[in-house]
Amino acid sequence: KLLGLSEEQIVNAAGIVGSFAAGILQCWVDGTDSKYLHSGWAAQSGIVAALLSRAGTTGPKAVFEGRFGFMASHLPDGNAPRDFARITDGLGVTWESRRSSFKPFPAAHVIHPYIDALLRLRRQHAIDPASVREIACPVAGYIVPIVCEPVAEKRRPNSDSHGRVSLQYTLAEAMHAGRLGKDAYQPHSLQNPMILRLADSVTYNVDPTFPGPERFKGQVKVTLHNGAVHEAIEEHNRGSAENPMSTADLVAKFEENAAAVLTPAQAARLAAAIFNLEDSSDANALVQLSIGD
Repeated sequence: KLLGLSEEQIVNAAGIVGSFAAGILQCWVDGTDSKYLHSGWAAQSGIVAALLSRAGTTGPKAVFEGRFGFMASHLPDGNAPRDFARITDGLGVTWESRRSSFKPFPAAHVIHPYIDALLRLRRQHAIDPASVREIACPVAGYIVPIVCEPVAEKRRPNSDSHGRVSLQYTLAEAMHAGRLGKDAYQPHSLQNPMILRLADSVTYNVDPTFPGPERFKGQVKVTLHNGAVHEAIEEHNRGSAENPMSTADLVAKFEENAAAVLTPAQAARLAAAIFNLEDSSDANALVQLSIGD
């Protein structure tokens, strides 16, 4: 109210601050933007906490296990096991970021192996999107409420954020366009009748043999109107340690994302600086190289 925000702006501010507080995923329901803030805000909070501590600010020493600490507030079941060693084991030696997967596509990570399998079939068999009758996908049960249901919402996303967490729509646009880059999920695509017809053709069934969240596996079976059937499996999502992206793949994605801000020469200089970051004496140089004309 002090800033003179409108009612809609106040509602948005409440939704954003809720995400700041807990990283909640309610934004998946209405397709709003706050999900994109989560990782950056978490990183900023960690950096600010470290700087405040260095400056002399104090914090509760039993923040995890204390009477009103993290476990008490987020895991109130007193009988649930608490493995506090996970907090400190390998601290400063084991870096979880080394096990992070790159994302070749601007979509929910669990959809990635399905996209790659589908695009591979499209290329190998020169599939005409108009000839597709069904795209059937076995899935792990845990991804159903994330990217498969509610079905009506997933087949008709009302924003780019909605589309990115929809198995049905994402596979439809990938099949229609033959790719899924940074220009995906545009308003004209979300209303394209050919893409929406394909979204209606995407089905799924829970396969209990599929792995849990420790590994993203995808499988698609494309049935054409003429009765032909094509099937592909992607055992590991591309970008993972088991199925890594090549340096050329990473640079290509970087260049595509940077093209709207940097010239090709500027992008090349920034990429070179990133590849040689460990030999740099000033990380701020990356910030300067990231600023376009």
